[in-house]
Amino acid sequence: MATAIILCSVYIGLNNFFSGLIVRPQFLVASGFYSIPYYICPGRYVYDGLLMALFQDNDEQVRADPGSLFEKYLIEKGVCAVGQVDCTGTAFEFVQEAFGGELGVRGPGRSGIVLGCILLLARILTWIALKNIRFS
Repeated sequence: MATAIILCSVYIGLNNFFSGLIVRPQFLVASGFYSIPYYICPGRYVYDGLLMALFQDNDEQVRADPGSLFEKYLIEKGVCAVGQVDCTGTAFEFVQEAFGGELGVRGPGRSGIVLGCILLLARILTWIALKNIRFS
């Protein structure tokens, strides 16, 4: 029982780390090596689907702080001018900048399908393991 609890804690920690909750996705993908666990981690698809469902068509205005990465992003897109006092963008643009465009690339529907496939595979492998492993 103790081993199962420890393994579950490790898996949950890795899932949180590689899903984009702790380290932003653009940094995981840019490193090359860490892009593999990022793309196979089921939590990534939950996080992606959640954020895109909330912010994909959200046109609510978000004010960019002077000198922030969001302000630089808006200037590069041509939404704001250099030195503009009140630079604002949409909530969706803020999410896109914050996660380097890695979220919502293919929409929340794809995230649900991939997550469902990962969970189905986990269930099948669990069933096979329980069917074939005898503890007595």
